[in-house]
Amino acid sequence: MTTSEDAYRVLVLDDDPDIAEYTRTVLERRGGCQVLSLNDPRLAVAALEDFQPDVVVTDIEMPGMSGLEVLALMREAQPGLPVIVMTAHVSIDYAVRALRSQADEFLTKPISHPELISIVRRLASQWRSRREADLELDRAAEVQRGLLPRQLVALDGYQLDGDCTPARAVGGDFFDWYPVSDGAAFTVADVMGKGIGAAIIAATVRSVLRSGAGGPDLGQVMSVADSSLEPDLERAGAFVTLFHARLNAALGEVRYVDAGHGLSLVVRAAGGTKRLATTSFPLGSGFGGGWREHILTLLPGDTLVSVSDGVLDLFDGTLASLDEVERIARSASSARDIVDALLERASHGAPDDVTVVVLRRDL
Repeated sequence: MTTSEDAYRVLVLDDDPDIAEYTRTVLERRGGCQVLSLNDPRLAVAALEDFQPDVVVTDIEMPGMSGLEVLALMREAQPGLPVIVMTAHVSIDYAVRALRSQADEFLTKPISHPELISIVRRLASQWRSRREADLELDRAAEVQRGLLPRQLVALDGYQLDGDCTPARAVGGDFFDWYPVSDGAAFTVADVMGKGIGAAIIAATVRSVLRSGAGGPDLGQVMSVADSSLEPDLERAGAFVTLFHARLNAALGEVRYVDAGHGLSLVVRAAGGTKRLATTSFPLGSGFGGGWREHILTLLPGDTLVSVSDGVLDLFDGTLASLDEVERIARSASSARDIVDALLERASHGAPDDVTVVVLRRDL
């Protein structure tokens, strides 16, 4: 049985009180809808906020404001809300005008009860599904924002900076950093998936990695993370690529593990660049084991840059794009300048999430 809370909400606009009342009666008694009927179209936009309809049914010819004018205002106030336009006129001109105004359906009077009810239910169901999906994305975006570090790690003699720009409301990328006893740890990761599920997995990855902050070997940390995440990743059909590192600030030593990521490079102040190619599988790939810790030394002026694969799409989409990242790193005066240069390119339209973390040792 449909409750008043579950019933589709329909806003009916018609300057003819008899037609408006007739439409309301049909939709309420035969369609099980909750209906608000208005004879003055100028009240329609305010009703969107107060009544929160799932569908709007409007006449096309009304004094003071036409149905097409109402439709334009509704599209501005609440994009995507389904609108059904009704008219007694059947000319091609009216139909074209309605469709160009982005009406979802164009119906000519008299309208059969079953047809109207069927269309209202279909459009209302689609609208609610879209809204639920949007709410899920909003929740996922909130989770993702909560994963990002809230402040920089203060490191004498080093600059550590980064940022993340999702291509959609929420993406699968995240980065993290936090102080450890001898310096700092930092991560760039990409969960293969979107929505709340990917955001929850990302939160779990972050938590597991942080819990292993005091571990002596990063390879072992990866093994623990893979074991902890395996059930969730298997259910979601997802996997995680990541670059995770720890800096010993006094020695300039960076210990790191790369799990299927392969998008980090060291730009040497003295010349030359080394890409830190991956030697291990992603977490959740089903090929567990083999996460080996590597060590490199940052000399004064050297820069370590780790990016997500969305950065490649800012250029030609191949690994050759890392040459452009190197060029930006060499010309930048600070770690933040490198991050800003890449995010500026992303601001012009990035097809995928863009995440960047930069560690530079001061001269």
